[in-house]
Amino acid sequence: MNHLMLPFIAVDLIITIVVIAVVLKLRGNLFVMAMGAKAGTVDPDQMRALLAFSREQHARIREYMRINYSGMPEQLPSVITTLLDEVERSAKEQNLPIDRAQLKTMLAGSLRILGIGKARERDEAFARVA
Repeated sequence: MNHLMLPFIAVDLIITIVVIAVVLKLRGNLFVMAMGAKAGTVDPDQMRALLAFSREQHARIREYMRINYSGMPEQLPSVITTLLDEVERSAKEQNLPIDRAQLKTMLAGSLRILGIGKARERDEAFARVA
């Protein structure tokens, strides 16, 4: 290997790490930004509450799916409906400015991140969920 290639590889590695870090940071805040944009002006306290809710619910979604979903695609719509009802109830209890459509988006993102079902199966299930 040519010794002149090493500086280019090092620079490339540093740039790659920085890009990955920025993307991960944006991805974590993307949900909160999307909720703020849809709900109108949201103060910083509401943003923090939405972010905390999102993180809390992601852990809850993982556990719920582990317990209640066997992996059968035909079961997915009913499991999603029940889980969505529970998440919506939690959001209302915490007086969060978030509606069912936004919760549905959050739930879909969590299921995608968790690798629950195939993309087509998830899309079909969410299309059937009100």
